[in-house]
This record gives sequence, structure tokens and C-alpha cells, in this order.
Amino acid sequence: MGERIRALVPQRPVDAGIHPLLEFRLVPVAAASWAAAVLAVRVSGGEAAMLGTILALCSIVLVVPALRRMRKRGGRGRKFAGMFARAAAVPLAAAALVSVCAGILTMERTAGPVASVIAEGRTITGDFLASTDARAVAADRFSGDSRYVTEAVLLEATSDGQRFSAAATLLVIGGSGYADVQLGDRFSAAGSLQPTEPGERSVALLYANGQPEVEAAGGWYGETARIRRTFSAVAGEHAGLTGKDAAGLLPGMVLGDRSTLDNAVETAMKNTGLTHITAVSGANCGYLLAFVFLLARAVRLPRGWAAAAGVAALVGFVLVVRPDASVLRAAVMGSLGTIAVLSGRGKLPAALLCLSITVLLAVDPWLSGSYAFILSVLATSGLILLGPRLTELLARRLPWPLAAALAVPMAAQFFCSPVLVLLQPQVPAFSLPANVAVAPVVPLVTVVGMLAAVLAATVPVTAGPFVLISGAGAAWTAGVARFFDGLPGSLVPWPAGTAGVILMVLAAGAGVWLLWRVGPPPEGTPAVRPAAGRRRYWVVAAALLILPSGGAAAWMQLRPGPAPAGWAAAVCDVGQGDGLVVRTAAHRAVVIDSGPDPDAIDRCLKRLQVETVDLFILSHAHLDHYGGAAGVLRGRQVQRIAYSTADEDLPETLQSVLTASGAELIPMTEGMTAQSGAVRWEVLWPPARGGQANENDASSVILMTVGPAASEPGRPAPAGPGFSMLLTGDIEEDASGALLSRHAWLRDAGVDVLKVPHHGARNGGTALVEELNPRLALISVGAGNDYGHPAPEILDALQRSGTAVARTDELGSVTLGMKGGSLAWARLDGE
Repeated sequence: MGERIRALVPQRPVDAGIHPLLEFRLVPVAAASWAAAVLAVRVSGGEAAMLGTILALCSIVLVVPALRRMRKRGGRGRKFAGMFARAAAVPLAAAALVSVCAGILTMERTAGPVASVIAEGRTITGDFLASTDARAVAADRFSGDSRYVTEAVLLEATSDGQRFSAAATLLVIGGSGYADVQLGDRFSAAGSLQPTEPGERSVALLYANGQPEVEAAGGWYGETARIRRTFSAVAGEHAGLTGKDAAGLLPGMVLGDRSTLDNAVETAMKNTGLTHITAVSGANCGYLLAFVFLLARAVRLPRGWAAAAGVAALVGFVLVVRPDASVLRAAVMGSLGTIAVLSGRGKLPAALLCLSITVLLAVDPWLSGSYAFILSVLATSGLILLGPRLTELLARRLPWPLAAALAVPMAAQFFCSPVLVLLQPQVPAFSLPANVAVAPVVPLVTVVGMLAAVLAATVPVTAGPFVLISGAGAAWTAGVARFFDGLPGSLVPWPAGTAGVILMVLAAGAGVWLLWRVGPPPEGTPAVRPAAGRRRYWVVAAALLILPSGGAAAWMQLRPGPAPAGWAAAVCDVGQGDGLVVRTAAHRAVVIDSGPDPDAIDRCLKRLQVETVDLFILSHAHLDHYGGAAGVLRGRQVQRIAYSTADEDLPETLQSVLTASGAELIPMTEGMTAQSGAVRWEVLWPPARGGQANENDASSVILMTVGPAASEPGRPAPAGPGFSMLLTGDIEEDASGALLSRHAWLRDAGVDVLKVPHHGARNGGTALVEELNPRLALISVGAGNDYGHPAPEILDALQRSGTAVARTDELGSVTLGMKGGSLAWARLDGE
């Protein structure tokens, strides 16, 4: 059967008759276009247009003499002139086109009074047209309220009594009222503007106040929104048969709608390199195009008609999922990759890829800085350059359709890995096997699910079987993600920055080289002996499994273990928030706060090999301290949870997460004390029924002694191989003074380690530093934060007191322990 289907598509000819270098003649054109786009979107519209004009003149200056020489000379001179024109003039002309387009688009977006309104950061009330669906982002740091962001075009606005028209693209950030804003909706909003960085697609951010007035889109946008809602509802109705994970994942795999995706499944897919499956990517478009093409060829349609049917199906798919910029990009790139695999030759699509890059950058020059676009180009390049050969290799042991399906994630993985480690310095160690495991079902889910979505909106009674079939594929995908994410070492730390990128380029490059060296020979060469063929097959199979994810394991062998053997405490780099860990025994610890991101605290605890949490302390109910609570609970046994808050109850979202853990919840007040192993803790603040004025001052302040047990309550441990820590949450200056008054003995005893209040903010005051004279100050703070933390006054006080400072924004995660009878601290290995 595989041979029958393989015969339906064009195969690579024995002698293409084309010089390989000529098929890459448009690479300089694409490179010049990309460089021009990167520069043009970072200057004003007038400057970009001027740059385009200069480049166009340079192109003309190069072309005219070349044409004259071509008329006067023949033979070698004419050939040289033509080569010179292609090598220099054509790329310059393409760069000129992109620059001029960028300039025109920028001038259109900033025309009129809107430019000065943005520059001055004024408040506006305006009418907008949504150009994307609203998506959830990080909740408000202090209130914990949901926030949503949508890209929209400002049509009309009023500022300081002036009414004006505009065409500026803004990024609107608002509360829960924006959750239902869909592509094509019109809405009114008010708020303050803030300019964006050069190169951003949106010219400004609008921090919206209150609730928007939304006018739902009609026409095709309204119809596609109805199809998406209906399909999500039908998938939910079948959750009892397909499973909750599948019901939430199915809309994302079919229509790119991730609003119903469970957080745990989303994290598992991220950690296993399967995130691209939950969005409309080039793979979705490629699978649909390939399915329709092969089906048409199976019923003996001519190749031209089969290609037309595939394109028509792809156009319909794009319209159903709605043609925003990301979908159009995915359709173009997915089509090129599919042509490369189906045609069996990577030469023609290479030229088409370069041409498509140039056209897309001319239409949307802001794609030049989009990681999604960069990854699409890399993935498509992998399919073009590596896909056909990899397909041939796999087809020796597998049916050809399955071999082609498996070749897609493998080829893309090699080319995308260097950029992925730049975005996140971690390697999903099981990304390749996870992608291979789901590769056979993704086309099924895409094609059958798309049919189910259309039927659910038109003939609902017939949609059930198709939902069940595609749901089974989604359930398998979710199960694969959870399985590989649960394996030890599923995320391998990788060097950050340039060093990490270079290392991954070497690892991926070695894999590609090995494939080309030992892969199947070009057609027309002598056949390989069976024994040699088997050896070569297994060598290549091992290479595919080992590289590049195997390079991560090799790197781990060249570097120290996850944490020093004698570590006693750690402050985790969780961004702008707090996350501390105190070791109580092997694989056991007390965790104090969780930062804003579940993944960050989970990674740190995995590095520290913490499997059981004796006590999970939430110092107070601000999102930068409790937002990552689910990461602490993920796959670990939590004995008890203690918390402090100025309100009567914890935020509802936090309460539900903690309740689901089954651990006992205990409110903290002054005087509470306990011990686990050699670690003893005592709550010094807040006072019982203290009625704190704000949530920061309701932070629990905890004295921990790490080492020999203290001789009496309220005192640090006696001299010996141990140290004391004062953990202060976000307590502010007045509460710090009250704390010192209630526990005057602290002034005499001092502490070894002080967790500086409120990330080193000015309102934390300097009293604790000046009165306690700590040996080490821990500042848990996010790099480049917008709050100015830590404040210069706090750093000056620490310098005057002679206190050493360890900051997570500078050092990453830091471990503490005793070395030679003295307190020692160091970066957590690999940070």
C-alpha cells in the first residue's frame, strides 16, 4: 500500500539537469530583504522610505552598466554581467522594496496626532478593530485579577478634548472584560498609552481601564467565531468518552484555539517540545494539503487537478481558522515544506522559500523580528534540505506515508533547536521521541477534526463520530506529553546565551552531517550491500535519537550535578518574585513562596531533587509569591501548607489550587513553631488579630535555624555548623520597626542570612539591615524589572554594614551551606 501511495507523488529524477547552486540563487535576495526589514522597522517611516530609495538607486547604478556591457560584449562578458546583476543588483532591489513598504506602513500607523499622543503617554478614549483574538496573560501582580491582551487597530480616539482619526496598531491590555474579544470585533476602550520598543509591531501599549463596549464581528469573522465556539462545546460534551485532556486539547490542535487547554497539559507539552501542535502551524497546513493531494491522486486525478484541490482545501482551512498574519505565514511555509517532502526534491522549494520570505517581509516587515517567523523559516528549511533524504531513509523500514510523516518533526527539530535554546535555555530531552510518537496521529486529528468542526456548525447530528476519532488522537497526544514530561530528566538545563546557541548548532550540525554522510545514496548510484545497509540504518537511527537531545546528556556529563552535595538552603531564580527552599532531609524541604511562574519554581525544585515538601509556606497573597504554587505541588507530596494574608480568605484561584492538593491548610500567626530534621522555624510576624493595613505588612516573618536545634524558643541555634535565616516576605518599613520592637532580642542575636524585604524595594526600609548586621543578604528580584528593585538606598545600607549580597537577577539561583565551619554560597550549577 505504501508503494502504491508513493507512486502517486512525483519522485526525484535521476538527473535533474540543474546545477545545485543555481537553485539557491535567491538566498542573497532573502537575506538582503530580511536585513532591510530588521533595520527599516526600527527607524521612522520617512527614514525607512529614504533607505529604500537609496538602495533602489544603488541597484539601478549597478544594473545600467551591466546592461551596457551585455550589449557591447558577448560570450564571457555577457555571462559575467548577468551574474554580477543577479549577485548585487537584485538583492539591493529586494531590500529597497522591503524598506519602502516598511516606511509606508510605519507612516500610515503614525500619521496624524496619534504620534504625539503616544510620545507624551497621554490618556485616550478610542474605537478599535481587533486584529487578533484576546489571549490570557499573567494576572495582575498585586490583585491577582485576570488580564488579557489583544492587538487592535485604533480607528478614532479622543485625547484632551481633541477627536482624531488614526490607523495605529496598539497592544491593548485589559481585565476580564476583554476575554471574549475576537478577531474582527469592534470595541471602545479608554486608558493610558505607552510607547513600545523600536521594532515592535504595535506602536504603543494601551493599559485599558474598566470594561470595553464590544460590537461582535459579523460576516465571515462572526461565522468562524461561531464555528470555533461550537466545536469547543461539542468537544466538551464528548469529554466523558475522549477524556478531559482531549476535550481541552482538541480545539487547539484543530483550530488553534487554546482557551480550553488545561494548564497541566499545556506545561507538559511545552516541556516535551509539542507546543507547536496546539497552534495553527505550518504542520497543520501541510498535513491538510498532503492529505487532499494524495486523496486526489488515489482517485486518479491528474497532478494539476490534485494540486488545485489541495490548494482549495488549504484556502478553506485558512478561512475557517481565520486569516491573521500567523496563519497566513503558516500556510505559506507549510505548503513549501509539504511540496519539498511530496516532490522528493529540495531544489525548487528552496527558491520558492526565499521568494516567499521576500514577499512576506514586504507585506509585513515586522515578521523579521518574530521568533515564530524565524522558527517557521528554519523548520521549512529543514523539510526542504533534510526532509526528502530522511523520508527515503525511513521508507526503507516503514510504509512511505508514515516515513514522510515521521520525517517532518525530525527534520524540523534539527534546524529549530538553536533558536529554541536561545528562547529557553533548556532542552526537552524527549522532544524528538515525543514528536515521533504523536506524528502519526496529528494528521488524523487535523483532517478529521476539521471535518468535525464544520459538521458541528452545520449538521451537528453527524459530527459525533468524527469528534470521537479526532478526540482519540488528541487523547494520545496529551498522554504522550504527560508520559515524557513525567520521566526523570525531561528538561535538561542548557547554557544560556551565545554559548548555548553555538553548542546546539554544533550538535544539530553534526546530526545533519551524519545523515548526509551515511544516509541513502542518490538515485542512480550502485546499491549498498544488505549488511552495510542495515549497519547504516542503525547508525542513522541512533543519530536521530541522540542528536540533538542527546547532546544535552553529553553536556550534563561535562558539568557538575544539579546542586552541591552539602546544600542546606537555596533561593530560586523565579523572576520578579520570591521562591526559597530549605533542605530538611534527602529529597525533602520546606518551600517558602513560589514566585509568579509554576514552571520556574518546578525547575528549581527538580534541580534540587526535592520530592517531598514538609511545609509549603505562602508568606502573603500577592501573585509574585503564590502564582507558581501549582509548580510546587506538581508531582510532589506536600504535607502541610501554611499561609498569611490580610484578607479573610485567600484568592479563589489560589484556594482551589491548594485545596486540590489535599494538604492541610494552616493560617500563620506569631508564636507558631515547629521542627523537621535539623531545621527549626518560628513565626515572628504577623501578630494574632493584628489587622494589618495592607497585604505586604501581613507577610509572615519567619526565623529559621539550619543546623543544631535551638536551645530555647525564640533564639537562634548555638554556635556550631549551622546558620540562621530571617525570611521577611514583603514587609514594609513601619512593620519592620514593630517587629524589632516586639522581638528586641533580635538586635543582640543578629542573623546570618537576611532575605531582604520586598525584593529590595525602598518601602522595605533599612532598619533590619542596620540592626541585625547579617553576613549575607538575599535579594530575590527579576532582571530588568519595571519597579526599580533593588533600590539604591537599600544597596547603600548593605554596603555600609559590610553585608555580602546575592541577587537572583545577577547570579540566578543561589545555594547556601556550611563549608569548613563557615557560611558559603554559590550559584546553582548550570545557571
